[in-house]
Amino acid sequence: MYNYKKMLIHKSHSKKDIVKLFKIHGVNIDERLSKSNITKDIERYLNLCKFNDNMKNKNITEVKAYLKTKSPKQRPTAEKKVDIMFKAKKIIKWANNNYIFNGLTYTDYEEPYEDIMDIYKWGDLSSVRRACKFYNLCPHIKNHVNPVITDEVRKELNNNNIIKQQYVYNLTIRRATKDNKIIVNFD
Repeated sequence: MYNYKKMLIHKSHSKKDIVKLFKIHGVNIDERLSKSNITKDIERYLNLCKFNDNMKNKNITEVKAYLKTKSPKQRPTAEKKVDIMFKAKKIIKWANNNYIFNGLTYTDYEEPYEDIMDIYKWGDLSSVRRACKFYNLCPHIKNHVNPVITDEVRKELNNNNIIKQQYVYNLTIRRATKDNKIIVNFD
């Protein structure tokens, strides 16, 4: 009789999440493996992990606890995502129409507030972040609403902002000759 204890991984962790977690800890897992094959060998992968104090999970116990709990990533069901996207698009449309209460999108101040309170929790979706931004610009807002964004998406957004900010402007001036005029290029 086999007497080994299989470690349970919470079902909210995707295969991609698990592979990424172990890659951070220096263990390369073949991405072609299925999630069930990865979970079968999870103890072996845990023993290969390298840890230091700069990591979120500093030892095997913390990694195991992380894998046993629900994933912090926000993953709505397909039906919920359709509802979230509809409400976000409705708020964006309302904002693009100068926040007018004409009955086509909203009829009073309470309706957009209820919609934004339903969707702000899903801030990992770009449409939700945009809807919150537009809602906060509205002159009729009840309360300022910030979307809830996971750390991973926040880091990605910060990296994208850093990349967008790094522009090097070049000015090239070539001397004029008898045949050509002065050429000025802005790259």
